[in-house]
Amino acid sequence: MKFKKLMEKRATLQEEMEMLIKTAETEERAMSQDEMKSFDEKEKEIKDIDETLSREERARLAEKAKTDKESKEVEDRAVEEERAFTEYILSAVENRSAVQLTQGNNGAIVPTTISNKIITAIKEQVPFLKCAQVLSTSGKLSVPVYNEDETNFIKADYVDEGAALTDNVGKFTTIDLNGYVVGALSLISNKLKNNTEINVTDFIVRQVAKAISSKLMTEFTVGSTKIKGVCEAKATVTAASATAITYEELLKLKRSINQAYRANGVWIMHPETYTVVLSLKDANGRPYFEEGKGLFGRPVIESEDMAKIGSSAKVIVFGDLGSGYTIKGTTAVEVQVLREKYIDRNMIGVIGFAEYDASITDTKAIGLLAMGA
Repeated sequence: MKFKKLMEKRATLQEEMEMLIKTAETEERAMSQDEMKSFDEKEKEIKDIDETLSREERARLAEKAKTDKESKEVEDRAVEEERAFTEYILSAVENRSAVQLTQGNNGAIVPTTISNKIITAIKEQVPFLKCAQVLSTSGKLSVPVYNEDETNFIKADYVDEGAALTDNVGKFTTIDLNGYVVGALSLISNKLKNNTEINVTDFIVRQVAKAISSKLMTEFTVGSTKIKGVCEAKATVTAASATAITYEELLKLKRSINQAYRANGVWIMHPETYTVVLSLKDANGRPYFEEGKGLFGRPVIESEDMAKIGSSAKVIVFGDLGSGYTIKGTTAVEVQVLREKYIDRNMIGVIGFAEYDASITDTKAIGLLAMGA
């Protein structure tokens, strides 16, 4: 923006100088002392602008050279880390380069470049990691939760002179998120050692990320004794039937969560359930919903881990995951190479380890539709 303004200023000064000369020529006279003074001042200002622009250009080129150098260093580091990781996987020698694979609790800690590739690939395959509140940290994490109920809540009321307000307030509690280790085993043929057309690192990234993603989708959806899933939501709507869902029940589910969270809500259901929902029609035979446009204007996440329609099944979740569901994400990925266990199959095993935990941290933000008994 500054460069553009200086160029515009220079052009204006140039025009004014030409106008001074043209005026004198038109009147067939020499330039007056004031005109010559004005001309010289404009000429000096143009020279100053040129020198300023020249210095700015040199500074820009110097910054670009610095950025290019840093980018080159990052690229070189990434190549070196990938080479070290590949050597660690395919050979018994662990330390062949300047990149060190330090030992963690579960195995060798993968270089940052490779770790970020795996974490990014997991995020792309697990929609929860895009919608929920994700806190990337190591160790135990205590999430503060503000709870209100029928007896403990903040209430506004009229205030009479001398009267005191009721101090019924909610209470702060905490939900502890631990680092539960999720492992994924990938088997690699030793033929990869001699196959230069296959990128071993990318193969490992895809296989490990795919396996971990599948496990996380299950955990974030239905949960277990460790990671708590969204199906543990307390705000429940029960369908009248064990085999059918109505438009009114979907609307009731949406309105079962606090109004402040509806605008950012997402729907989560099994693909077969979504098919049933898309088939719902009004009295004139027109579908209530259109595929690809969500439900009531909010997107749908299809999860194979959600229960299908059946007696007492928890089939649909609706809520603002960014406000009501917190995930403690991994900060690093570790690997363990099993070189002898699969030697009779001419393969090696690579186990990827990552730490995750999750829980509903605001019960007012997430609702659940369960089928009738």
